[in-house]
Amino acid sequence: MTDSIKIQGWCPTAWQPMRAQDGWMVRVRPHCASLSVAQWRVLADLALKHAHPQIELTRLGNVQLRGVSQAQLDGVRAQLIAAGLVPEDADADLAPAVHCTPLYRRNDATQALAQLLARAAVQRLSPQALARRGMAALPSKFGLLVDDPARRMQAMGADLQLWVSADQGYGLALADSTQAYRFAHPEEAVDAAVEIAAWFAAERTTLVPAPTRLRALLAQRTPQLPALQTAPLIAADASGGAALAPGLHSDHGRIIGAPLGRIAAAAMHELAMQLPADAEIRVTPWRSLLLPYDAVVALDAAHWITAPDDVRLRVSACTGAPRCAQGHAPAQTLALSLAAQVPPHTHLHVSGCAKFCALSADATALLVARLDAGGAPRLALGRADQRNAADTPISWPAASDAPANIKKLLHDLYL
Repeated sequence: MTDSIKIQGWCPTAWQPMRAQDGWMVRVRPHCASLSVAQWRVLADLALKHAHPQIELTRLGNVQLRGVSQAQLDGVRAQLIAAGLVPEDADADLAPAVHCTPLYRRNDATQALAQLLARAAVQRLSPQALARRGMAALPSKFGLLVDDPARRMQAMGADLQLWVSADQGYGLALADSTQAYRFAHPEEAVDAAVEIAAWFAAERTTLVPAPTRLRALLAQRTPQLPALQTAPLIAADASGGAALAPGLHSDHGRIIGAPLGRIAAAAMHELAMQLPADAEIRVTPWRSLLLPYDAVVALDAAHWITAPDDVRLRVSACTGAPRCAQGHAPAQTLALSLAAQVPPHTHLHVSGCAKFCALSADATALLVARLDAGGAPRLALGRADQRNAADTPISWPAASDAPANIKKLLHDLYL
């Protein structure tokens, strides 16, 4: 018997939530990676009253509530709108996501670029804006990114990446290209990005199946756009800067992690009550938060990761059973129980099925639950860079016994 995997195929928003085993998933896309403390309080209250009592941080720097009931869905959306967390109309919310590095200074060139791109995405790339040009809406997985000069966000895999370079020019890279276009002014870079996105929206519909990501189309076609014909090509460093680990960072602030990217709503509320309502807490793509450098808060170690050597940083997991209908194993429970067994400088991702949802870019090993020929779940361990290679089957253990059964295999596996 083989696993029957259902791919949802879209990313949820507040106006287009996704139904899961435990209710609706409602996603908030922070503007410029930033939410005020007052907004965090609203999210915590909503999670405690109307959803699963957690706030989830995604690897794209989004924030989501899970387990919202059908009866509460409209009310939750209304409160998110009132708090300024989501747009008032669906068209703006369904415009392509504009992700932003949290590593900028207020009103600097990076933030200005992100704001300019976000406005352009709503005005020129929303479903209604593209319809006026006779084009279908962009796939919900299509995303744009404004990165920091060190380009630490490359692991997000955005379709279009923009950044302010060290010489105060503006770079634009397409998908995972090792080359980029250079522009002298932000408006030029944003205009070029919009036209490439529109080109993708038009060209993808001529292929069967229509690609949902830019890199797939670029493998077959090259955009011939005036803005790209005149812009000089430069080398785009594909290595990217290192992610910021939990702790104090003099140039940016204090990073605090959330185990598996899940914040207990009560812990978030407790944190938010220690800070002024207008203070800023930014979201990172490393499933952590960036606090102001001068923020003085008391943090419960059970809910927060404050040290770079915390073993919980060595694991990640999907939602898993029982809250995901396709999960064959309690992935989050397994991941946390195995964290102390994972060797330093390696990363284990635990997946409840073969979709590998929420797979971390730095994963070196995978523990996945599959169904055997008889339909019974089993665990399989393998290297993250060899997902299609033969893995090591493991007899199904109870979650409490997993560390004893898997520890030796983790250390024997070439991570």
